[in-house]
Amino acid sequence: MITEEYYAEISKRFGNVKRARGNFLYTEKGIRVTDMYLEHGRAILGWGNDNGNSGTSAFLKLKNLINRGLTGSFNTDFQKQLDRAVTDLLGANCKAYIFSSEENLDKAAFSISKKPVSYLPWIGLVCGGAQVSDFECVKIVPPLPWTENIFILAVRDDITTLFFGERHSGSLCGALARSIYDLIAELSKRDETKWFLYDTYLKDYFVRKGPYLYPKMKEENYDAFVKHCLNCNIAISPDYNVPSIVPYGSDKGVFTLLKNNPWKE
Repeated sequence: MITEEYYAEISKRFGNVKRARGNFLYTEKGIRVTDMYLEHGRAILGWGNDNGNSGTSAFLKLKNLINRGLTGSFNTDFQKQLDRAVTDLLGANCKAYIFSSEENLDKAAFSISKKPVSYLPWIGLVCGGAQVSDFECVKIVPPLPWTENIFILAVRDDITTLFFGERHSGSLCGALARSIYDLIAELSKRDETKWFLYDTYLKDYFVRKGPYLYPKMKEENYDAFVKHCLNCNIAISPDYNVPSIVPYGSDKGVFTLLKNNPWKE
Protein backbone atom coordinates (compact mmCIF):
# COMPACT_ATOMS: atom_id res chain seq x y z
CA MET A 1 0.00 0.00 0.00
CA ILE A 2 1.44 3.37 -0.97
CA THR A 3 1.78 6.02 1.73
CA GLU A 4 -0.93 8.33 0.38
CA GLU A 5 -3.45 5.49 0.26
CA TYR A 6 -2.47 4.47 3.78
CA TYR A 7 -3.03 7.92 5.26
CA ALA A 8 -6.28 8.21 3.32
CA GLU A 9 -7.44 4.98 4.99
CA ILE A 10 -6.59 6.46 8.40
CA SER A 11 -8.47 9.69 7.66
CA LYS A 12 -11.48 7.79 6.33
CA ARG A 13 -11.83 5.92 9.61
CA PHE A 14 -10.70 8.45 12.20
CA GLY A 15 -10.54 11.88 10.60
CA ASN A 16 -7.36 13.93 10.76
CA VAL A 17 -4.72 13.37 13.42
CA LYS A 18 -5.01 16.15 16.01
CA ARG A 19 -2.16 15.17 18.33
CA ALA A 20 0.62 12.57 18.51
CA ARG A 21 2.17 11.45 21.79
CA GLY A 22 4.27 8.43 22.65
CA ASN A 23 3.03 5.54 20.50
CA PHE A 24 -0.39 7.03 19.88
CA LEU A 25 -2.19 9.16 17.32
CA TYR A 26 -5.16 11.12 18.70
CA THR A 27 -7.75 11.72 16.00
CA GLU A 28 -10.65 14.02 15.18
CA LYS A 29 -13.21 11.35 15.97
CA GLY A 30 -11.84 10.95 19.48
CA ILE A 31 -10.28 7.56 18.77
CA ARG A 32 -6.74 6.84 19.92
CA VAL A 33 -4.81 4.84 17.34
CA THR A 34 -1.79 2.76 18.36
CA ASP A 35 1.03 3.69 15.99
CA MET A 36 3.27 0.75 15.08
CA TYR A 37 4.53 2.36 11.88
CA LEU A 38 6.11 5.32 13.67
CA GLU A 39 6.98 7.18 10.49
CA HIS A 40 9.10 4.35 9.09
CA GLY A 41 10.92 4.16 12.42
CA ARG A 42 11.76 7.85 12.67
CA ALA A 43 9.46 8.09 15.69
CA ILE A 44 10.82 4.94 17.27
CA LEU A 45 11.45 6.89 20.50
CA GLY A 46 7.88 8.12 20.46
CA TRP A 47 6.02 11.15 19.21
CA GLY A 48 7.16 13.74 21.72
CA ASN A 49 7.34 11.22 24.54
CA ASP A 50 4.90 12.06 27.35
CA ASN A 51 7.35 11.25 30.12
CA GLY A 52 9.56 14.19 29.29
CA ASN A 53 12.72 12.28 28.48
CA SER A 54 14.11 10.86 25.26
CA GLY A 55 11.30 11.70 22.86
CA THR A 56 11.15 15.44 23.48
CA SER A 57 14.68 16.75 23.92
CA ALA A 58 15.49 16.72 20.20
CA PHE A 59 12.45 18.87 19.46
CA LEU A 60 13.32 21.19 22.33
CA LYS A 61 16.82 21.48 20.86
CA LEU A 62 15.34 22.25 17.45
CA LYS A 63 13.02 24.89 18.90
CA ASN A 64 15.82 26.59 20.84
CA LEU A 65 18.15 26.67 17.83
CA ILE A 66 15.42 28.07 15.58
CA ASN A 67 14.82 30.77 18.20
CA ARG A 68 18.52 31.61 17.91
CA GLY A 69 18.06 32.16 14.19
CA LEU A 70 20.23 29.22 13.16
CA THR A 71 18.06 28.41 10.17
CA GLY A 72 20.49 29.38 7.41
CA SER A 73 23.05 27.30 5.55
CA PHE A 74 26.10 29.00 7.10
CA ASN A 75 28.67 27.01 9.08
CA THR A 76 27.94 26.27 12.76
CA ASP A 77 29.38 23.94 15.40
CA PHE A 78 26.45 21.56 15.06
CA GLN A 79 27.85 19.62 12.09
CA LYS A 80 30.73 18.60 14.36
CA GLN A 81 28.23 17.64 17.05
CA LEU A 82 26.45 15.43 14.54
CA ASP A 83 29.76 13.81 13.57
CA ARG A 84 30.45 13.04 17.24
CA ALA A 85 26.96 11.68 17.81
CA VAL A 86 27.23 9.28 14.85
CA THR A 87 30.71 8.27 15.99
CA ASP A 88 29.41 7.50 19.48
CA LEU A 89 26.46 5.55 18.07
CA LEU A 90 28.51 3.36 15.74
CA GLY A 91 31.68 3.10 17.80
CA ALA A 92 33.97 4.20 14.97
CA ASN A 93 35.21 7.64 13.95
CA CYS A 94 32.85 8.87 11.27
CA LYS A 95 31.81 11.91 9.31
CA ALA A 96 28.07 12.43 8.96
CA TYR A 97 26.64 13.51 5.59
CA ILE A 98 23.02 14.59 5.34
CA PHE A 99 20.85 13.87 2.30
CA SER A 100 17.27 14.87 1.61
CA SER A 101 16.88 12.06 -0.92
CA GLU A 102 17.40 8.37 -0.27
CA GLU A 103 18.30 7.96 -3.93
CA ASN A 104 21.08 10.54 -3.65
CA LEU A 105 22.35 8.92 -0.47
CA ASP A 106 22.47 5.54 -2.17
CA LYS A 107 24.41 6.98 -5.10
CA ALA A 108 26.91 8.52 -2.70
CA ALA A 109 27.21 5.30 -0.72
CA PHE A 110 27.88 3.16 -3.79
CA SER A 111 30.43 5.69 -5.05
CA ILE A 112 32.69 4.74 -2.13
CA SER A 113 31.65 1.19 -1.26
CA LYS A 114 30.38 -1.94 -2.93
CA LYS A 115 28.73 -3.01 0.32
CA PRO A 116 27.13 -0.09 2.16
CA VAL A 117 25.01 -1.23 5.07
CA SER A 118 22.18 0.12 7.19
CA TYR A 119 21.87 0.57 10.93
CA LEU A 120 18.75 -0.41 12.87
CA PRO A 121 18.39 0.49 16.57
CA TRP A 122 18.51 -2.59 18.83
CA ILE A 123 19.67 -4.66 15.86
CA GLY A 124 22.88 -2.87 14.88
CA LEU A 125 24.36 -3.19 11.43
CA VAL A 126 22.14 -5.09 9.03
CA CYS A 127 25.03 -7.15 7.70
CA GLY A 128 25.31 -10.39 9.60
CA GLY A 129 27.10 -9.22 12.73
CA ALA A 130 30.13 -7.50 11.22
CA GLN A 131 31.69 -4.40 12.78
CA VAL A 132 31.53 -0.81 11.53
CA SER A 133 35.28 -0.93 10.88
CA ASP A 134 34.59 -3.59 8.21
CA PHE A 135 32.62 -1.07 6.14
CA GLU A 136 33.30 2.27 4.53
CA CYS A 137 29.86 3.73 5.18
CA VAL A 138 26.60 3.12 7.03
CA LYS A 139 23.12 4.42 6.23
CA ILE A 140 21.16 5.77 9.22
CA VAL A 141 17.52 6.78 9.33
CA PRO A 142 17.66 9.34 12.16
CA PRO A 143 15.23 8.94 15.09
CA LEU A 144 13.80 12.41 14.52
CA PRO A 145 10.19 12.39 13.25
CA TRP A 146 10.49 15.81 11.68
CA THR A 147 10.48 14.89 7.99
CA GLU A 148 10.58 11.70 5.98
CA ASN A 149 13.23 13.08 3.64
CA ILE A 150 16.29 13.30 5.86
CA PHE A 151 18.89 10.53 5.79
CA ILE A 152 22.40 10.31 7.23
CA LEU A 153 25.35 8.57 5.63
CA ALA A 154 28.08 7.86 8.16
CA VAL A 155 31.45 7.54 6.43
CA ARG A 156 34.58 6.35 8.21
CA ASP A 157 36.86 9.34 8.59
CA ASP A 158 39.79 7.52 6.95
CA ILE A 159 37.80 7.24 3.71
CA THR A 160 38.21 9.89 1.02
CA THR A 161 34.89 11.00 -0.46
CA LEU A 162 34.15 12.78 -3.72
CA PHE A 163 31.00 14.42 -2.38
CA PHE A 164 30.11 16.91 0.34
CA GLY A 165 26.58 15.87 1.18
CA GLU A 166 24.05 18.68 1.44
CA ARG A 167 24.17 21.87 3.44
CA HIS A 168 21.53 22.07 6.17
CA SER A 169 20.86 24.52 8.94
CA GLY A 170 22.55 24.35 12.31
CA SER A 171 19.09 23.87 13.80
CA LEU A 172 18.54 20.63 11.92
CA CYS A 173 22.09 19.36 12.54
CA GLY A 174 21.76 20.08 16.27
CA ALA A 175 18.38 18.35 16.49
CA LEU A 176 19.68 15.33 14.59
CA ALA A 177 22.65 15.07 16.93
CA ARG A 178 20.38 15.33 19.98
CA SER A 179 18.04 12.66 18.59
CA ILE A 180 20.94 10.25 18.19
CA TYR A 181 22.08 10.85 21.77
CA ASP A 182 18.47 10.29 22.86
CA LEU A 183 18.62 6.96 21.05
CA ILE A 184 21.95 6.02 22.64
CA ALA A 185 20.42 6.70 26.07
CA GLU A 186 17.53 4.35 25.29
CA LEU A 187 19.55 1.50 23.79
CA SER A 188 20.49 0.14 27.21
CA LYS A 189 17.01 0.65 28.69
CA ARG A 190 14.97 -1.27 26.14
CA ASP A 191 15.75 -4.93 25.66
CA GLU A 192 14.18 -8.29 24.94
CA THR A 193 12.23 -8.20 28.21
CA LYS A 194 10.41 -5.13 26.89
CA TRP A 195 9.75 -6.45 23.40
CA PHE A 196 8.43 -9.97 24.04
CA LEU A 197 5.60 -8.74 26.29
CA TYR A 198 3.34 -8.42 23.26
CA ASP A 199 4.24 -11.67 21.51
CA THR A 200 1.00 -13.34 22.60
CA TYR A 201 -0.97 -10.87 20.49
CA LEU A 202 1.40 -10.57 17.54
CA LYS A 203 3.07 -13.95 17.02
CA ASP A 204 0.35 -15.21 14.65
CA TYR A 205 0.98 -12.32 12.28
CA PHE A 206 4.64 -11.37 12.60
CA VAL A 207 8.14 -12.71 13.06
CA ARG A 208 9.78 -10.45 15.63
CA LYS A 209 13.44 -9.47 15.68
CA GLY A 210 14.05 -7.17 18.61
CA PRO A 211 11.39 -4.45 18.30
CA TYR A 212 10.85 -5.07 14.57
CA LEU A 213 7.91 -7.04 13.22
CA TYR A 214 8.11 -8.80 9.84
CA PRO A 215 4.81 -10.06 8.38
CA LYS A 216 4.16 -13.78 8.11
CA MET A 217 1.33 -13.60 5.60
CA LYS A 218 1.71 -13.56 1.84
CA GLU A 219 2.52 -10.17 0.37
CA GLU A 220 -0.63 -10.13 -1.77
CA ASN A 221 -2.73 -10.36 1.40
CA TYR A 222 -0.87 -7.72 3.35
CA ASP A 223 -2.99 -4.70 2.35
CA ALA A 224 -6.07 -6.48 3.67
CA PHE A 225 -4.29 -7.09 6.96
CA VAL A 226 -3.26 -3.41 7.18
CA LYS A 227 -6.92 -2.39 6.83
CA HIS A 228 -8.01 -5.00 9.35
CA CYS A 229 -5.53 -3.59 11.88
CA LEU A 230 -6.83 -0.07 11.23
CA ASN A 231 -10.31 -1.37 11.99
CA CYS A 232 -8.83 -2.52 15.32
CA ASN A 233 -7.39 0.98 15.95
CA ILE A 234 -3.83 -0.15 15.17
CA ALA A 235 -1.67 1.45 12.49
CA ILE A 236 1.02 -0.92 11.25
CA SER A 237 3.52 -0.33 8.45
CA PRO A 238 1.72 0.06 5.10
CA ASP A 239 4.71 -1.44 3.27
CA TYR A 240 5.17 -5.21 3.36
CA ASN A 241 8.95 -4.75 3.15
CA VAL A 242 9.17 -2.19 5.96
CA PRO A 243 8.79 -3.74 9.43
CA SER A 244 6.27 -2.56 11.96
CA ILE A 245 7.53 -1.73 15.46
CA VAL A 246 6.51 -3.03 18.87
CA PRO A 247 4.77 -0.16 20.75
CA TYR A 248 7.22 0.10 23.63
CA GLY A 249 5.61 0.78 27.00
CA SER A 250 2.03 0.57 25.74
CA ASP A 251 -0.66 -1.22 27.72
CA LYS A 252 -1.46 -4.68 26.36
CA GLY A 253 -5.07 -3.57 26.11
CA VAL A 254 -4.30 -1.79 22.85
CA PHE A 255 -4.50 -5.22 21.20
CA THR A 256 -7.90 -6.16 22.66
CA LEU A 257 -9.83 -5.46 19.45
CA LEU A 258 -7.36 -7.48 17.39
CA LYS A 259 -7.47 -10.32 19.93
CA ASN A 260 -11.26 -10.40 19.83
CA ASN A 261 -11.37 -10.09 16.05
CA PRO A 262 -8.41 -12.09 14.73
CA TRP A 263 -7.44 -11.82 11.11
CA LYS A 264 -7.32 -14.92 8.94
CA GLU A 265 -5.55 -15.17 5.63
